[in-house]
Amino acid sequence: MVYPNSKNNKSGFSLVEVIIVSAIITLFFGELFGGLHYTLALITDSKARLTALSVANDAMEYIHSLSYDAVGTVAGIPSGLIPQVSTSTLNGIEFEKRVLIEYVDAPADGLGAADSNSITTDYKNAKVTVSWAHNGKTNQIFLVSTITPRSIESDVGGGTLKVKVFDSVAEPLPGASVRVVNNTLSPNIDVTRTTDASGIALFSGAPAGADYEIFVTASGYSSEQTYMATTALPNPTSRPVAVLEADVSTMNFFIDRLSTLSITTLADKTSQIVSEQFNDLSGVATSSAVTANAGSLVLTDVAGSYSPSGEAFLASTSPAILQQWNKVEITSSIPIDTTLALHLYTGTSTYILVPDSALPGNGVGFSSSPVDISGLDVATYPSLVIGAQLATTNSTITPAVDTIVIQYVESETPLGSVSLIALGAKTIGTDASSSPVYKTELTGTSNGSGKLILSDVEYDTYTISATGYDIREACQANPVKVFPNTNTELSLILGSNTVNSLRVVAKTSLGTKLSDATVTLSRPGFSASGITSPCGQVYFGSLTSADDYELSVSAIGYAIQTMGSTTVSGDTVKTVTF
Repeated sequence: MVYPNSKNNKSGFSLVEVIIVSAIITLFFGELFGGLHYTLALITDSKARLTALSVANDAMEYIHSLSYDAVGTVAGIPSGLIPQVSTSTLNGIEFEKRVLIEYVDAPADGLGAADSNSITTDYKNAKVTVSWAHNGKTNQIFLVSTITPRSIESDVGGGTLKVKVFDSVAEPLPGASVRVVNNTLSPNIDVTRTTDASGIALFSGAPAGADYEIFVTASGYSSEQTYMATTALPNPTSRPVAVLEADVSTMNFFIDRLSTLSITTLADKTSQIVSEQFNDLSGVATSSAVTANAGSLVLTDVAGSYSPSGEAFLASTSPAILQQWNKVEITSSIPIDTTLALHLYTGTSTYILVPDSALPGNGVGFSSSPVDISGLDVATYPSLVIGAQLATTNSTITPAVDTIVIQYVESETPLGSVSLIALGAKTIGTDASSSPVYKTELTGTSNGSGKLILSDVEYDTYTISATGYDIREACQANPVKVFPNTNTELSLILGSNTVNSLRVVAKTSLGTKLSDATVTLSRPGFSASGITSPCGQVYFGSLTSADDYELSVSAIGYAIQTMGSTTVSGDTVKTVTF
């Protein structure tokens, strides 16, 4: 008998087959477990949501069980025994419950001042919001219900507080938070509303009484409020408001987006300017259809008719030593029906426009002064060419450019560890001696690079002072105006503190700083002189306090300005305008 060879008939899975089968099993069970996990998460979320709904329903049923007069919140308007915020745990989940009860003015009998019976507390609106956390995410549901009086509507014992919130240009600001507090009434009131699309937060049915404090805020915005009289502030400007029975009390507030104020403190700075005044075209590298006339660059006049357009490119400004570009200033006249645009270029014979990514607005061009070019990288732009494009649609008139000045910094020496104070101009009242109490006073110390960056700054005009130093030069204006949602920069050159000093600022009526002007300061037994910097300023220190100084300023092309009986007391600043 012959038996088959059992050894040769053995069979099994190869390694590849095992891997494939394992992958299929892993994929199958992975999808299965993923589906189970998703299903469990969905069940858990649904359970939490149903529980939250139960919490909200219980709260709303409790509100419906109360009499109309009793429907209100603790420290709320209307007042009642229902907590505005509370927490509870149900089915192992912690819930936060917020209750908002507010009066509603029904449109059926007219709204606000047009209400036929002058009662704006027609009924109450109840909103219950329940929130909870699940997997790191906050969830919420809410229920809303109308609560109506059983009898005729009434405003006995209450009035309406209307709060209007605007931004800095008087545009209504929706979404602002308005908190009203009154700790003199019993029960106390502490309730918050959000302004509507018209910037209004309405507190109808507020109990009649005095001392309603109001606090207005918004995320990323400045804040405003009323102030109770205190020892430090006995005479507040904006006092708490009173609510009168069956009357409307209105308060207006102004807030706007916060800004940044960057201050640089320097021990020294060497600045230079390149100025073209167009007595002729010697400073112009190339031009077309323009000419120099009486110290101004104008369109060419042919037989009493101005060319419709023209342009001029100034000679390249290529400083041998350049640390930073600063600004371009222009003095011009642009009558109606004419236009003027300044552009910055690189190159010599072929001009390449500096892109907007490096100098925003350069593509369209600049017509007003100054043009901030401090952000230009000096390695990329070691030299600059200014081009001026003039145009008119009326052949009898032309725009005119009187001067173009480009300013740059050769070098500067930072001064660190300087204590700075930025005092805002807004006041909130006066103290016992009738001196103003200022709303904002910001303080800080410059770092080793002479920099201090103040964040979350309210729009205002700030006066900057340096403890232990005199300000020898402030090229930007000081006080400095900070606009909403901006980054404002200010550079100060500081010197040793003296009891009495004088800083003279020379400028034209159009605001152009006059450099190289000669400034002479004298009084009996004293005389000193100096030359204004590219910022149009000169400083005199260690002076005697007196009111008989004579100040004389002379600049090329302008009449001498003399100011007799000039008073110097403390750190004094005088502006001379030509």
